[in-house]
Amino acid sequence: MTSGSQASEAAKQTAALSELADQDLVALMVRSDKRAYRVLVERYYRGIIGIARRMGLTAGDAEDAAQDVFVRVWLHREKWRPEGASFKTWLYRVAVNRVIDLKRKPQFVDGSDLESMPDDAMSPVEQLAQHQEFKRLRSAIKLLSEQQQIAINLFYDRELSNQEAAAIMGVSVNAMESLLKRARKRLREELKAMG
Repeated sequence: MTSGSQASEAAKQTAALSELADQDLVALMVRSDKRAYRVLVERYYRGIIGIARRMGLTAGDAEDAAQDVFVRVWLHREKWRPEGASFKTWLYRVAVNRVIDLKRKPQFVDGSDLESMPDDAMSPVEQLAQHQEFKRLRSAIKLLSEQQQIAINLFYDRELSNQEAAAIMGVSVNAMESLLKRARKRLREELKAMG
C-alpha cells in the first residue's frame, strides 16, 4: 500500500469515527484507540476553552487547561462509566475542576478580556454599547460566589440543561435550580446598583 493510499484510508477511517456517538468513541478510546480520542478532542476542545475563558482564564491559560484536561482524559480514560453521567458531562466536570485548581494557585491572575472581542457586523456605536453592557454583566458575575459563577457559565454559556449542569457540579437538580435562581437575583441587584 502506498503512502497516499494509506493516508486516504486513514482519512476514511477518521471520517467514519466522527459519525459515532460519544459512548462508542469512548469505548474505543478505553481500548487505546488514538483516532477515537482525536475525534473526541476535536469535538469538545473549543467547548473546554470556552468554559475556561468564561471562568476567568486568559486565552493562553485556557488553551493550556484544555490540553491538560484532554491529557487527563487519556490517562484516566478507564474511569468514565457509561452507566453514570454522559461523557460530555464527565468531561466538563473534569474541565471545571481543572480550572478551579488553576485559579486557586497563587500565580493565577484574572486576565479575562472577553469584552474586547469585537463584532464586525455592528456599527462602532453598537459595539461600544454592547461592550459596556458586557463589561457590566461580567463585573456583576465576578461578584457571585464561585458556585454561582460556574452554574451561570454551564447553563447560559455552555447551554447545558439543569440536569447536565447539576451532574457536572456534583449537586442535585433542585440545588442547581436554586443556585441559578439566587445567581439571577443577585445579578439583577448588582446590575441595578451599577445603574
